[in-house]
Amino acid sequence: MTKLDYLLAVAAIITFTLASSVLITLYVKNKSNEAVQKLDILEEKDVLTLSLRVLGLNISNFVFISMASSLSSSAWFLVKLYYPEALTSAFIIAIVVFVTCFIVVIDLAHYRLAKFEHHFLEYIETVQSCLSTGLSLQQSMKFSDKHADPYLKLQSSLLLQRMSMGSDAETSFAPLIQRYNCETVRLFAHSIITHTQSQCDLTDMLKSVCNMMALRTLDRQQLKAKLSGTKYAAVFSGVLPYALVPLFNYTDPTWFEPLLNDPNGIAYLTVALLCQLFGFLWLRLSLRITL
Repeated sequence: MTKLDYLLAVAAIITFTLASSVLITLYVKNKSNEAVQKLDILEEKDVLTLSLRVLGLNISNFVFISMASSLSSSAWFLVKLYYPEALTSAFIIAIVVFVTCFIVVIDLAHYRLAKFEHHFLEYIETVQSCLSTGLSLQQSMKFSDKHADPYLKLQSSLLLQRMSMGSDAETSFAPLIQRYNCETVRLFAHSIITHTQSQCDLTDMLKSVCNMMALRTLDRQQLKAKLSGTKYAAVFSGVLPYALVPLFNYTDPTWFEPLLNDPNGIAYLTVALLCQLFGFLWLRLSLRITL
């Protein structure tokens, strides 16, 4: 196959996967519109769905998997284009690209969700303090929205707008829960919905929620401090090998040639890459302890 054939194959794979993803997404949306289900505020979504919603990517899991498959297939064809005999290495690189797509999306969403949850807890504490002074729920949310962090400002303003327009509590919180489906948001929504349905004491409920979330935040900080060594080990094991190769090549340009010229050199590199990927994923999994 010529270079043009490889490029055409890459373009065909990307076009086919994107077209299939769009068609399946439209089909799923039509089905969901036909049978609208009531939102469960305490329901936890899968990691990929939650990550895509936190990042504001309104695509289905199948679309994202198709895009990741397209990128991995493109990486495989590019490696085959420049190294025609490196079949195993091309396959390993394609797997690495596929896994990296998931790691980047999930880690970025995890960071943004943790930041949002931290500021939202401050928002709940402000609402609870206003309620304890005798203000109504609408006045408390309006005051909290006025002094909310800029990172939270858009969502708190939209929530207040929906509540002020007369929407019931479940309808008002549905978009927020769909976007940021975390424990703090779900418990706050559950407290407000319970208050509107039974007229119970909302101040004590939010005080209990704040105390519980504060204790959980403290436990998370302690656990994060204990796992800091594992975190740096994962970073160094993932980055350091690729940083040392250009350094060694700069100091000695012939340092890497014996490995590349050896008939088994590609096999050694493939095994090393697999071991590094397995170790990095294992360390990353040990850091993903839910609390």
